Amino acid sequence: MIFSLQKKDIADKLQHLLNVVSSKTNMLVLSNFRLDADATSSTLTITATDLNITTIVKISANVIENGSVLVSAKRLSEIVNSLDDANINFSIKDDYFYIECENSSFKINHLEADLFPDIYLIENDNQYDINALAFKKLIQNTTFCVAPDAIQSICNGVYIKIEDNLITMAGTDTKRIGEAKLTTDFTVAEPYEIVVPPRALSFIDKNINQDADLIAIKYDDKKISFYLKNILVISNKYEGKFPGYTVAFKNPPETTLMLDKNKLKDAIRRVALMSEDEDKLLKISMNKNYVLVETYVSEHGNAEVKIDGVSYDGEDAVFCLNSRLLSGLVNAIESEEVIIKMRSNIEPIWLLNNADLGNLDIRFIVMPMRMDNRDRH
Repeated sequence: MIFSLQKKDIADKLQHLLNVVSSKTNMLVLSNFRLDADATSSTLTITATDLNITTIVKISANVIENGSVLVSAKRLSEIVNSLDDANINFSIKDDYFYIECENSSFKINHLEADLFPDIYLIENDNQYDINALAFKKLIQNTTFCVAPDAIQSICNGVYIKIEDNLITMAGTDTKRIGEAKLTTDFTVAEPYEIVVPPRALSFIDKNINQDADLIAIKYDDKKISFYLKNILVISNKYEGKFPGYTVAFKNPPETTLMLDKNKLKDAIRRVALMSEDEDKLLKISMNKNYVLVETYVSEHGNAEVKIDGVSYDGEDAVFCLNSRLLSGLVNAIESEEVIIKMRSNIEPIWLLNNADLGNLDIRFIVMPMRMDNRDRH
């Protein structure tokens, strides 16, 4: 096995692939990348899996001699990242895997490629091509709402539904919801639902750039795969039923607040400085003239920020919200103004873009915290 390529062509891809490799696995082979060099196609194929997610990346390379090998994912990524921006030579000699670049040389152990798990590829006609940049929007507006350490594993995943002319993606940690819908131009034999690990979608997100055209989606009853320009991601489905989050969206609140997104972001950030707790609570008071964001509870003192120039069509109201949850949703808003819809201080609060997003429909919900009657200041 002998091949070479430029650092810039492999370094970032190795770093992204490393996120797929499990650091807690008891199977040594899963901590390795599988490298396959093919001289006929001048291609290096890198495969990583944790048995739930599999990623396969193809890179153009100067292949002198075909070969396959398993190499420590962490070590390979760290070595390549440490090298100069130059051509890197890889080879197997004397039962070692060599990495050489300018004045640096590494000799590391490797395993036989046959030890790597067989990769399950979806073989059917259920394939649909989606605009890649629009699909990226679906990912970015839902995955951050997922609970990474939820007791119910199903809440660790992102919900995907594919139906006639529509793809829906949603994530929730039960305290907030992010839902994004993309209108498409295809029909399906029957609606398809799956819940997948957010890491699979995050890998795709990182590899979609402005030059990306289409992403191909294939699925069967066990897995779903995404193919994007020499990158294939295959994911298992979570077992169980995703929470019925759509109930929260059934009755849109009638009271509407509209204000500058950046002013709200700054107010949340400044007021949250008064608390060391990660889940800092904010008291948000609103009337027709302004919104007041202030500390709800803190041992260190109090802070408040007044936001003028708001549009509000309801009665004076006060809400208590988790600053971390609220900040994440506000950051996802793409328009200069954010629309907030509410009914009462104990019911779901909607956050919407004040812009036409074309064939995308994006909406968020955050649950307010209950307030007691004590003076918190």
